[in-house]
Amino acid sequence: MNSIPRRTDASRTSPRRTGQGLVEFALILPLLLLVVFVVVELARLLAAWLAIENAARFGVRYAVTGEYDSGYCDELYSGPCETLDQEDGARIPSIVDVTRDGAVAILLDPTVEDVGERGFFKVTVCSNRDPARFYYVPPDPDAPKAAECLDPITDEPAEDAGGPGNRVSVTVDFDHPLITPILSNFWPVLHLNATREGIVEQFRTARVVGLPATISGPSLTPSDTPTPSLTPTPSPTPTNTLTPTATQTPDCSDIYIQSMWISGDDVRADVNNDNDATGFLTNTHLSWTELTSSMEVNTFTWSGTEYAEPDDNSSPTSYGGTFLPISGHTDEEWRVDFDGEPYEPIWGTYTLTLTFEFPGSITCTKSRTITAAQPPSPTPSQTPTIGPTPSRTPTRTPSRTATSGPPPTTAPTKTKTPIPTDPPPVPPTATNCFDC
Repeated sequence: MNSIPRRTDASRTSPRRTGQGLVEFALILPLLLLVVFVVVELARLLAAWLAIENAARFGVRYAVTGEYDSGYCDELYSGPCETLDQEDGARIPSIVDVTRDGAVAILLDPTVEDVGERGFFKVTVCSNRDPARFYYVPPDPDAPKAAECLDPITDEPAEDAGGPGNRVSVTVDFDHPLITPILSNFWPVLHLNATREGIVEQFRTARVVGLPATISGPSLTPSDTPTPSLTPTPSPTPTNTLTPTATQTPDCSDIYIQSMWISGDDVRADVNNDNDATGFLTNTHLSWTELTSSMEVNTFTWSGTEYAEPDDNSSPTSYGGTFLPISGHTDEEWRVDFDGEPYEPIWGTYTLTLTFEFPGSITCTKSRTITAAQPPSPTPSQTPTIGPTPSRTPTRTPSRTATSGPPPTTAPTKTKTPIPTDPPPVPPTATNCFDC
């Protein structure tokens, strides 16, 4: 009997315990959510920091090679880069593009220009080539303030990618947006930055390293050492061979496009190099007449070897980054092949611009234009050839009727000719005998 009230007491206490658990869960839930958001925020922050570090690393690796996107030459200088300063100018936006491509999976906003705003992203390229022209200002995350490369006189932005042997730095600034509800109200963005430095390669002179080595020279010299009189003579000869290379001051007037012509659906050009040094074709720019919407540039050929397949159906067509040699005192043929032309030969105006680089010396740009009138269509030219054939038949009939009358007249002429030949009866051969 006493056990029954005890069960009723236990049933009365269970609802109280359930309510206590709900209250405790409600009190701990905000803290649990805050911990979850903080963990997510730290993961996002770590991913953004790694992306910024990789972007700076990718940018400086590209900067030290000296490469650039030839498309920026047309955008900045309305044509191919003709000088070293123009190439350096095209290198800076090319480095920025490579750096931005390396920063993946971050919430950058290219429209934001002010530091401290959500998604701000900036790439700064600076070098130590000439401290009198530009100097580097490091970033300040506490301000926040992005890195800058400034002109010391005007304090205006003056970025520079450096030259061979210079030190170049690539700095990335990024304002990482926070998403934690309470934390983002007091700290909306976190400024991240990464800087990488490198030594620019000898990209303007290293290309001639592949010249043939004089390994056989040292082996011959010891054999000549027993004859001391011969050792002075080889010493001047290398100096004579070095003088042409020392006079590696080629003249742009000695490299030129001698002639240009159209052959079928090809446009050809003959390039002459009258310099002693070897030049290299680094950039090709062609403006051409679009005869049809399907006409396109198929291939570029240099000295019988195809070096590009632009497959471009709109003029102009540019192709850079090549290094095709043309030796001194030689000539090479350049050719472009078109597809989709209406018929051959093609016509219109074609302007060819070739850029040649003499390593360690100068860069020359040469242009030539050819204009050809539209030839007659091949179909109408065949119809007049069919016309003369019927005209031959009527001419034959009158000729036959005309020849029928004259035969009697000609016959007497034939009889007259034997009459004057009566001299045979003049056998004055007897007279000859009479004289005898």
